Amino acid sequence: MSDDVATLDRQIIQLLGRRAAAAHRQVHARVASGGSRTSLAEENLVIERYREELGRPGVNLALLVLGLPERLPAL
Repeated sequence: MSDDVATLDRQIIQLLGRRAAAAHRQVHARVASGGSRTSLAEENLVIERYREELGRPGVNLALLVLGLPERLPAL
C-alpha cells in the first residue's frame, strides 16, 4: 500500500508543478495585457472551490497552492 501512496504523492507533486507553470503563464499574460499580477477575484474562486470540496482544511490548502508559483522555478 505504501507504493500506492508514494505514487500518488509523486503525481500530486507533478500536478502542482504543472499548476504553478500554468499560473506563471497566466500572470505573464495578464501583465503583458496591462493587468495586475494578481487577480483577487480568481484567487477567491480557487479558495472557494477548495473549501467546497475539502471544507475548512481546503482553504489552507488553496492558500498554499496559490503561493506555489512564487516559490517554484518557472517550468
